[in-house]
Amino acid sequence: MSFSDLMSSGRGPGVIGMVMALIVLLGFGFLFMFAFDDGLQGEDLSIEAIIRNQAKEVVGFESRIVVGKESLALAPSRLAAAKELSRTTGDNQVLERRIESLKQSIEASKLELVRKNEAWEGYKNEYRAHTRGKAKGTEMAELKTLDGTLYKNVSVREVTAVGIQIRHEEGQKRIAFEDLPVEMQDYYQFDPNQKAAALLAESKLRDVHDAEAAVAGERADEEMARQREKETERLREAARSAIAVKEATVSALESEIRDLEQEAERAAAAASAARAAGRMHINKSGGIGSKIRGKRNRISSLRAEINQLKSQL
Repeated sequence: MSFSDLMSSGRGPGVIGMVMALIVLLGFGFLFMFAFDDGLQGEDLSIEAIIRNQAKEVVGFESRIVVGKESLALAPSRLAAAKELSRTTGDNQVLERRIESLKQSIEASKLELVRKNEAWEGYKNEYRAHTRGKAKGTEMAELKTLDGTLYKNVSVREVTAVGIQIRHEEGQKRIAFEDLPVEMQDYYQFDPNQKAAALLAESKLRDVHDAEAAVAGERADEEMARQREKETERLREAARSAIAVKEATVSALESEIRDLEQEAERAAAAASAARAAGRMHINKSGGIGSKIRGKRNRISSLRAEINQLKSQL
């Protein structure tokens, strides 16, 4: 029903009257609140101050309304960004799971590759061992190395990771794999890494052998020194024994000389007594003196020998 219909109908004045009555009641209510509420009266503030404060509040509310409108204006883009962020987060989670799965697949592939490489290397090593093993005793009329050296009447003695050991008409030779013809390098499966490992093992073995030889040499020298010391001590002991024997002989000869001297004195006395009595008597003093001189010469010789033996101690 429009306003003109209300004014023209019988119900119109009644409705309008009721509305006006409500307006009057609201007005009196507002006046009552203004009259008795200290906050609305502004306490000690003047009407102008209250109006200014309310004007400031109105300006603040208007600013907040502007900010709110701006925030509302940004809301669709922010909502879209939030949806995009949620979608990206989901995608990232899917990608992270995919990455983890790929990492596990890569690790499994690496392990499988290692296993296959080990199997391949094992096969190559078996082939090397078979080919190099059956090469022993192979005869060749000649063998020419990459540097042009020619070996004739060649017999293969051994093929190792380092090279080939041969006997030829001028002697023996170990030829490094790098010097062999390319087809021989391929046939015997030359591997530089295996050669380096073999040379390192040879070097270590040689060092161990040299160390053991040095230790053995030192032990031999020590044993020889001990033997020399024992021999020297044996000679010294023999010299001391010989000295003791010779000194004992000297003592015995000196004792015999003293006995002979006494015997000579008795013979001389007997000869003097016989001459005084006018009897014939054989003087034994000359023979005894000869014996004494012989024993003294023997003592001098023994003392010289003793001095020589003592110089060896």
